Amino acid sequence: MQKNLEYLVLLNDIDIMIDDLAKGSDEKYREMGFDVDAREQLVKAREEMRAKCSEAMLNRYDKIRQRYGKVVARVVDGVCYGCFQRLHTDLAQTKTNEDVVPCPTCGRLLYFLA
Repeated sequence: MQKNLEYLVLLNDIDIMIDDLAKGSDEKYREMGFDVDAREQLVKAREEMRAKCSEAMLNRYDKIRQRYGKVVARVVDGVCYGCFQRLHTDLAQTKTNEDVVPCPTCGRLLYFLA
């Protein structure tokens, strides 16, 4: 997987966890065994991931996050799991994560499972 895409996936996961904690769902995370008192560590990890990404990629990430909340969507059987629309055949058959590719329908950044 391309490093930028890997960083964006991790950044997206961290942002979702921070948002969940802000919504008061820390009890759910406690039941699963996560240390929810470590919000500061999540914020620090978020800043570290952001530092590894280019400014252009972060601008794109922030715009998509503001619109949808979830930035990165995986592709399964040629379907974007962000908007659940079937991708064009040539894009659906890519199946590599060498480039950061946006979904032509929703704009989320796609990653393909092998």
